[in-house]
Amino acid sequence: MINDIENNLVKRSLFSEILRRISKADSDQNRILISPLHGSSKAFLIKELTNHVDQQLILVNDPKAAEELNVELSIIGLVGKVIVIDDFSLEQLQQKITDINSSKKFVILSTFNVLNLKFPSRENVNKSTTKIQLGGDLPFVELIEYLNLIGYQKDQFVETPGEFSIRGSIVDFWSYSEHNPARLEFDGDFIESIRYFDPESQRSIEKIETVTLASAFINNEDKSNSDIFDYMNKPLVVASSYDLKNFNFESSVLINKKNTVSSNSFKTISEIEEDEFPEPKIMTNESLLSLSRKINEITSTENTFWLLEEEISSSQNRIELGFSESPAINSNYEVLFNVLMDYARKDYEIILTSENELQTNRLKDLLSEFKAELAELIENRKIKLETLAIKEGFLQKKERLLLLTDYQIFNKPYRTKTPQKRKHKKSKSKAFKSIKNGDYVVHENYGIGRYAGLKTINIGETKQETMKLLYNEGGVVYVNLNYLTLVKRFSSNQNLVPTLSTLGTGEWDRKKARTKKEN
Repeated sequence: MINDIENNLVKRSLFSEILRRISKADSDQNRILISPLHGSSKAFLIKELTNHVDQQLILVNDPKAAEELNVELSIIGLVGKVIVIDDFSLEQLQQKITDINSSKKFVILSTFNVLNLKFPSRENVNKSTTKIQLGGDLPFVELIEYLNLIGYQKDQFVETPGEFSIRGSIVDFWSYSEHNPARLEFDGDFIESIRYFDPESQRSIEKIETVTLASAFINNEDKSNSDIFDYMNKPLVVASSYDLKNFNFESSVLINKKNTVSSNSFKTISEIEEDEFPEPKIMTNESLLSLSRKINEITSTENTFWLLEEEISSSQNRIELGFSESPAINSNYEVLFNVLMDYARKDYEIILTSENELQTNRLKDLLSEFKAELAELIENRKIKLETLAIKEGFLQKKERLLLLTDYQIFNKPYRTKTPQKRKHKKSKSKAFKSIKNGDYVVHENYGIGRYAGLKTINIGETKQETMKLLYNEGGVVYVNLNYLTLVKRFSSNQNLVPTLSTLGTGEWDRKKARTKKEN
């Protein structure tokens, strides 16, 4: 289905003039003006541009718009190629910079706020970032000394960036430059394995060959004027001319000494106007001239090329793409019927999309049962119903194409499916620290035991730190710290002293089965 829509947009050369001008781009003319992109035509244009330019910066108005566009781009085939910068905390920024530095081809999706952001110089970032490779010779002691030198905190478990732990020949750390914590297993000074692990369960989740280790971003001591473009190589910037003119360029965002980001300038004009009835803003000739100079300065940044949607005026040089908003339906079947019949008579290619297969079949049944004429058009493929979870459609008169989505037809909110940002909590370490020597615990597989402290044991030639649990009749279980989630502190409303489980008897399995049956 994606190919069907792309064929209508790309194969019919709707974007060909844009691509032609990009191929002829030079330093004297680094701006292209285009007519507005409506609905998902923007996402399809961005995808087509990835075939012609290595790096793009897509600017949108707010985080919600960034999230929705990211979902659309993922759905149409750009999974893993988009770097979203909509969180300007130091922790998130450092991770994104690492993503950018480690890639040559990518799409950065961000709000206009990124234009105000002042980054530490790329040179300093590279100097403070170390790459650790599988199979490399990295002295164990030197790694620990370096972690202490750059201010990482030693703890029993690594659950937030800037922490590390040591368990025998295993070193866990969470670099400020990484999305996940890493686990290094040493054989002497030889790195035998590198794995990402889940900070919640402490279980390994992915084997990797390299990982970065970086000190935290601090105040921009080198007084660098680096910006996002210093981390990109000849990027194509896609933005709205109207939004660019309405963005607040008044102050810069700097990294401060408290490892936070000043957000004073993270406001558009509309966001600053918090009053219900704000006084109208009066732009003097001087302020308009200043704004124009600022926009010209930004869009003239060396080695950048700008693709600007021109919504208000239409200059002679504007490329007319021919997109317009699709007709409003507002959950009215009579309106939908009339729209579909009207465009079918005009010999338009009509595509209706739904977010999943169930919705597609449901919409097909509803339309077919509503009017016999619609059932015939669907049967003859004059109206195509396809599964593709894009937010909004569009109308393209020149190529006679109408795209409608079920989100538009039924006024449904777009169901973004990007993972929620992880909030780093110290919950598990607190839970573990509440267990003292001699406390009764419950292991999911072995039953009620008694905690006898941490114990380092040998597994083959490797030393591992474990929880030692004592059971009835002298039974002992050593629980690898990767599996802490299987162990919980025993609690009883009556403060009863429990009976220890006996290993190897099946007693605990039978008790669990009875409890499950009773519930």
